[in-house]
Amino acid sequence: MARGYKKTIRLAASRVGFDAAPDAADPYGENFSIGAAREYISKNRERTLRTFAAAGESGADIIISVEGILPYGRFMCEEKFALHMQLLEEIPGPTSDMLAVISKKYSMYTAANYHEKEGGKAYNTTVLIGRDGKIIGKYRKVHLPASENWPITPGNECPVFETDIGAIGFSTCHDIAFPEHNRTMAINGADIILHSTGGWGFVTNNGRLGLELLRVRAAENFVYMVTAYSINGLRPGSSSNIINNYGDVLDENKSQTEDGISIAEVTPDFDMMKERSMWSYMSGVPSERARMLLERKPHTYGALTDPVPAVIKTKYPSYKYATERDEIAPLSRNVDSFRRAVRDNKDHELLGYDW
Repeated sequence: MARGYKKTIRLAASRVGFDAAPDAADPYGENFSIGAAREYISKNRERTLRTFAAAGESGADIIISVEGILPYGRFMCEEKFALHMQLLEEIPGPTSDMLAVISKKYSMYTAANYHEKEGGKAYNTTVLIGRDGKIIGKYRKVHLPASENWPITPGNECPVFETDIGAIGFSTCHDIAFPEHNRTMAINGADIILHSTGGWGFVTNNGRLGLELLRVRAAENFVYMVTAYSINGLRPGSSSNIINNYGDVLDENKSQTEDGISIAEVTPDFDMMKERSMWSYMSGVPSERARMLLERKPHTYGALTDPVPAVIKTKYPSYKYATERDEIAPLSRNVDSFRRAVRDNKDHELLGYDW
């Protein structure tokens, strides 16, 4: 295998659900206690750690978690932000230490996604732990949906990390809706992209496109895509899955009731060698992956880097996306009041919205 990688590797993705929060862990209830919240978060973390251990027992070389293994969503709105930050961990921290124990025990790479705090800011972060239990690096989610836009600070890098099973890149949930993201990972050298998600399909919530979208992202970027998606009754056809760099689904875990893993053993063809094809003969490049990247025309792609695309300027000039805290805070406070209203079975203006 080129570049000294292992010839055969086992790729795994976690598939877990989340426990319902007890009354004492509901920050909108009268009986809330931070101790109960921490216990609730810890119990959900244990569900992921058990699937990681199962992957290790199955001989996996690497496993990726679903998005947000420490469920902080209910603490993220305006009036609960201080509580949110109080509950967050740093990296290194308790959770990365637990991952390190599993990595070292099974000589396996582990990658887990959860909210991280650093310098008074919160990030949606995936941390990568090596076979020796040491942190290799981390990726911070770049593309934030509107619901995460004010409490979470976006990342600004697409890092790729070399390992003995290939070069690893990352994608988190909303990132998948932007083809530029996975392409940047591929251009930066990723052989495998680990995708943690709590969503399925495009931002339009067209769940039918979920698996097809992942297959296209894998094939168009010449990468193996390893996706971990949480058990979610809203998307009964969803799965955690392994897809090769031709877009073929190698394994799926579609369970809606039991935690588990999706796992596939592959002999990777990262370079996609096609030495006796017309295309390689005519181009002089035997690697299909290399040829397609060399056939790009970046000088024509300038529109992709325009912060305000032409279509926004010409068709949607009146739109102003809420990004500043003073713009978002009133909206977030209204979501807080909506959550209280739902809890108390009261009417609220947001009840008619598609959530």
